[in-house]
Amino acid sequence: MHSAAAISERTLSADLARWRRRSRRVLAARIILPIVIAGLVLIVATQVGWRTYMAATHPPTEAKTEIRLITPRFYGQSTEGRSFMITARSAVRDDNDPRRIILDDPALTLDLGSPTPTRMTAKHGVYRQDDFSLALKQDVRMDDGAGYRFASEGAFVNTQTGDVTGETTMNGEGPSGQVQSSAYSVYDKGDRIVFRGGVRARFERQ
Repeated sequence: MHSAAAISERTLSADLARWRRRSRRVLAARIILPIVIAGLVLIVATQVGWRTYMAATHPPTEAKTEIRLITPRFYGQSTEGRSFMITARSAVRDDNDPRRIILDDPALTLDLGSPTPTRMTAKHGVYRQDDFSLALKQDVRMDDGAGYRFASEGAFVNTQTGDVTGETTMNGEGPSGQVQSSAYSVYDKGDRIVFRGGVRARFERQ
């Protein structure tokens, strides 16, 4: 009798201990789970709020479509009625300034249709349709149609007057000799050329 009572008491004590441990786990779960759920909700809400803020303050930029012209031609006339033509291997209109056209391998012909037109070529150029100016750079070559040829790395052409200016080293040669300078200007359809800075010239006897 005593032995059975002792066993029964030990069993009851073990069951009670297990119940207490289970109760503690349940209580801990009731406390921790709401905290975890609240933390997850806070994280999700923060992410949603941040994405909404970024979308409102940083709208996606629209992809700009580049329109490239192949072998374009631009025609015009100077203030004295002389025609000019600009061609290029390809051209792209500036998205930020539609009046600015970027040219690859541009070629300019001044006095188009005359017996001695002036021709210029370069690797790169920019043509502005608002003031009809043409900026040439890299491997600039000019032939005045009368036997004179000039080479430089940059030139600015006012197609309205036909004047050409350059602030880079220029090398020129023709029937009368050779010349080199640090800057130059061409006026009156090539009849008047001004060389500036470090001018060196050699003239041939006629």
